[in-house]
Amino acid sequence: MHQWESHLPSQEPKGHLFRLTNLQFRYADGPQALSGIDLEIAADDRIALVGQNGSGKTTLIKQLCGLLLPDAGNVSFKGQDLRNGHLERSRLEIGILFQDPDDQLFGHTVIDDVAFGPSNQGLASEDARQVAQQALQRVHLADKAYQAPHRLSFGQKKRAALAGLLATNPAVLLLDEPTTNIDPRQEQVFLDLLAAFKGTLVCVSHDLLFLYELCRRAVVMENGSIAHDYAMNDLVAQRSELRSHGLDFSFRLMPIDNGEKNGGPAETRLAEAQRESASAPPMLELRGYHFRYPDGTRALTGIDLSVPVGERIAMVGENGAGKTTLLACLLGLLEGNGTYLFEGRPVTRRIRRDLWRNIGMVFQDSADQLFCPSVGEEVSFGLKQLGVSKNEIRERTQEALSLVHLKGFEQRVPLHMSGGERKRLALACVLAMSPRLLILDEPSAGLDPQGEEQLLSILGELDVTLLMVSHDMFFVDALTRRTVVMHRGSIIQDLPTDAFFKDSRLSNLNGLAYSFRQRCGKAIRELQHQHEHSHHHRHLHAHPHEHDDVVHDHLHKHDHAHRHRFLHSHPGEEQEHRHASRQYHDHPHAGEHGVHDHNHNAPKGDHKHSGEHGPHDHDHTGHDKTPHDRSHK
Repeated sequence: MHQWESHLPSQEPKGHLFRLTNLQFRYADGPQALSGIDLEIAADDRIALVGQNGSGKTTLIKQLCGLLLPDAGNVSFKGQDLRNGHLERSRLEIGILFQDPDDQLFGHTVIDDVAFGPSNQGLASEDARQVAQQALQRVHLADKAYQAPHRLSFGQKKRAALAGLLATNPAVLLLDEPTTNIDPRQEQVFLDLLAAFKGTLVCVSHDLLFLYELCRRAVVMENGSIAHDYAMNDLVAQRSELRSHGLDFSFRLMPIDNGEKNGGPAETRLAEAQRESASAPPMLELRGYHFRYPDGTRALTGIDLSVPVGERIAMVGENGAGKTTLLACLLGLLEGNGTYLFEGRPVTRRIRRDLWRNIGMVFQDSADQLFCPSVGEEVSFGLKQLGVSKNEIRERTQEALSLVHLKGFEQRVPLHMSGGERKRLALACVLAMSPRLLILDEPSAGLDPQGEEQLLSILGELDVTLLMVSHDMFFVDALTRRTVVMHRGSIIQDLPTDAFFKDSRLSNLNGLAYSFRQRCGKAIRELQHQHEHSHHHRHLHAHPHEHDDVVHDHLHKHDHAHRHRFLHSHPGEEQEHRHASRQYHDHPHAGEHGVHDHNHNAPKGDHKHSGEHGPHDHDHTGHDKTPHDRSHK
């Protein structure tokens, strides 16, 4: 097969690949998006660009590829301003993967899309298609080469878009939320491809476990500015720093307490509702249900599904398993063949038109269901369609906004809100209509860790029948009692959520196992454990130095924080885990500190020392003085 190598010039930059200097950018009629950005990116850097929703991450990577030009300041690439002719040439070396793959797929077939970039670089048509076929093989989509892109699943579209970038052999990859809404198997494909990528990588994501595996450096953005520039290990190790930036994902590293999940007030109310309706028919029931798209593609086969009142169900499966199609049928947006009963009655055409009054859905992308000029009008819109009185609209709007922690936002413009706020607003719009069944399609998609934790708390308190489609196994475990597993358009298993997580066969079959996440989570917990139990030491050093041929000593006081590895045990499960952390104590130092450079004109205590400290002997009360492997006995 034809092996293609980039014909683009391979000149190496001196010192840096990108340099951003005092970068400023404001969207038309909008707030300041970027302010005072100073950043250098070296060749082969692997950078995680992190921050809360609305912090300016996506705007910044669009500056790096020239899709947006700065209002002030400068962006240079390989030593030249990223403008005019240099910008046009550089675009052939810089690839950007958008969060929504539909923004960059436009061909009649998948191979047309992937071949577009190589053709634009000057390859002959046949050579470009051979390169495209190679790229599709790398992302495991060779069998989809001649399908229309809109017929692919979301995860397949993301892989097709990535293939289009890889086919151009770029020097730089800019990625915007590459793992959003894709199943674990496809996530692993992305991870493997990006880990093998030899160029410079800048990845925007809220998924810090994925970033930990992929990146060495973390640039944190806040309010359009760069707040910090860390080594990745240093960022994830410090929960206080993560929390201060709204990035603390550590709640995902803790085991789920199923007692809390099944014992809260909302759960009690739902259990009562189930007991009261035990003799009643299920709220919703499908029997032998099928659906085929107009082009003949079979999407659902023999679906049997029952949703009792008060149930909390997760629907899981690989991208393309049929989950979204099934939701569309339940909502009445699509009509298949077979039995569909709602509250025991067959869903006729007339009943299908009114299903929206009883079934509410929060979409993956909340922008798909927000269209009013203000938050208050957005929440009241559905109530007006229901014919609710003005007083009741006012009361229910306030109640819904309060429930999702958006009280006081009535006059805000939805499009000017953060992604997490829009997601909660979409939820408020649905909850205000008091749906009998609440459907959530990937509720955690696109949220920063703070938004995820907040949404998790809100959803855990709702006393509504719930059906949630998600690849986020943490949300599945935390919020549901029953899991329905779909595969190739069929339901292959319907079992308690606890049993689902114990069944490795199901996880492997559907690509739902998170092996790298478990590995990264364990490593990050250890880093955080070490950091949280570091000890601050105060000690004195004697430093000889010379004045007018007279040698004498000065004593200098120094504070140091040292991480320690020590073996500790916990006598019982009820015993509280305690360490005497962050306490100052004196200790001897083995070995000499050597000669240190001093600036005697510096303020007292402001001295620079060359060299490393030698080994330290410590006496830690309550800890075994042996190397710490953090194994708990």
